[in-house]
Amino acid sequence: MKRAVVILLLAIAAVPLAAQPAELSGLIDFSIATQDLVELVQAGRFERIDPDRYLVLQGQVASTLVLDPNETTYQALVELVDSEWKGLESIAVYRIYVLLEGPEFSNRVVDPLPRDPGEEIIMTNSDLLVIGTFIGIADAADGSAMPVVQAVAIR
Repeated sequence: MKRAVVILLLAIAAVPLAAQPAELSGLIDFSIATQDLVELVQAGRFERIDPDRYLVLQGQVASTLVLDPNETTYQALVELVDSEWKGLESIAVYRIYVLLEGPEFSNRVVDPLPRDPGEEIIMTNSDLLVIGTFIGIADAADGSAMPVVQAVAIR
């Protein structure tokens, strides 16, 4: 056991630490959070959103909708909400849609909910962390533009 730990530590030390952040920043746009994405879309500043880089977004699940329950062509839409206080009297709410597509997500949003849903089931009011890419906009209920992100991974 000690030998395996030493080998693992040596392998990690062999990877140049200075190269890791540069590699990640080329893949992931850490400058755009959920709030930033909503504000950029509503301001029409799409040039600031690189569709080839991943976004790391978080929020609470406001709603879910299964679009295609077939395991091979599975599609579901998750409405993700984040908010922040503006002063002491109002709260700003930021909403995005997260598209889950493909068999790897087929057990995550289900309709109807089972009696005892497991941890893998995404339910309303649960916290969600999403890694995905910006794919477009949708019309929100109030007529504003709402970002749509295609999930690559969720937790």
